Amino acid sequence: MMQNTETMEDMEGKEKKGLFWRLSSLQFLFHFAAASGTYLTVFLLQQGVPADQVGFISAINSAIVIMSTPFWGTIADKIRSIRKVLLLCVSFAVVLWAIVPASSRIFIGPLAVMYILIPIGAFFRMPANSLIDAYTVQSADQNNLPFGHIRLWGSIGWVLMCFILSYVLPRTGVELAFYLYGISFIPFFLILWNTKGTDTVKAREKQSFKDMQFGRLFKSYYFMTYLFFSMLMRMPINISFTFLPFLVDSVGGDTAMIGLVTGFRALLEVPALLMMKPLREKFPLPVAIVAAMLIFFIEMLLLSQATSLFIIVAVISIHGFGQGLMHGAATNYIYLMAPEGLNSTAHTVAGAANSIASIVSSIIGGIMIMAVGIHSFYAVMSVVLAIAILCFIGSLLFGTKILKIPLPLDSVVKKA
Repeated sequence: MMQNTETMEDMEGKEKKGLFWRLSSLQFLFHFAAASGTYLTVFLLQQGVPADQVGFISAINSAIVIMSTPFWGTIADKIRSIRKVLLLCVSFAVVLWAIVPASSRIFIGPLAVMYILIPIGAFFRMPANSLIDAYTVQSADQNNLPFGHIRLWGSIGWVLMCFILSYVLPRTGVELAFYLYGISFIPFFLILWNTKGTDTVKAREKQSFKDMQFGRLFKSYYFMTYLFFSMLMRMPINISFTFLPFLVDSVGGDTAMIGLVTGFRALLEVPALLMMKPLREKFPLPVAIVAAMLIFFIEMLLLSQATSLFIIVAVISIHGFGQGLMHGAATNYIYLMAPEGLNSTAHTVAGAANSIASIVSSIIGGIMIMAVGIHSFYAVMSVVLAIAILCFIGSLLFGTKILKIPLPLDSVVKKA
């Protein structure tokens, strides 16, 4: 009997180890491929599109994502399978993204087809970012696996592709990134297709929209205050990355080297993600979120004074550590606040809230850069981040001290 028990434990350990490496491989391959999708601003800049129009395009994409991200998250919860929805989104995204360069040379009247194709592609491409994290954190939680140790492989994949692109694209042209996006997703698609048994509990028992009871999600004080905070936070973070090629160009750097900049940024995510498990054992998740925000605040201040590509790379690397903390803490925090059966919806609603922030900041950011310059733009973004930090801390204090609502993190700290 003892022999059989040990054998079953060994088998369970092997299954968990196998799942850990499958999830890690999916994170690595997804972000390895997704890194190729960060060259849209560089491509538009090379096409002669001015900053205000780049901001307008980014705002349209964000408007599309506001609808598409909760839509796909809701569908995933309804059919109880994030995996199937993720496969669908990736399939359409790789095809549409590969057509973008050619569509820039096709016109319908005065309008290039790419202005239509880019938002359509965003309907499938952008929600995949929320879905892969929702899928990973759910699978990790159900099998008692460390999310941070799995997610760090995504950062490693991103770093590797960024370094490859920073070497290749100056020699081949930025258009190659659009084709590599689709090619790089092939192994991800194959592994995810064959990774079954990691969908939600009772995956075969589909639920109706009535049974889902969406109101449960919006009755959570901490979830709603986090949505407001994340919108305020993502305004400067998202748009500062969108206009990063303009900052690189302003200091005389080659915008095709943007992959080198973002690669160093992602590299510093790895140690932060490795630290997530011991941090969760000692500190509440909101503490890690605030720490990440302070890092972003310092980053914006330093970028407003950047005068060389070397300084930009060094400062962006600091951002990477903060982004690692944010990835590990915010994803788990959302998962913890989500009612049962609404995990995907919670993550994608948070993604949609970020897109609302991106719409406002994209339009205002493009106009601001043309009016006051790129460096003043980053200075203003640091002020917005300072306000976001104060709002988030204030919401936590008000919830715990005035409303007497306990923070939804004690069980996570104990489990860790």
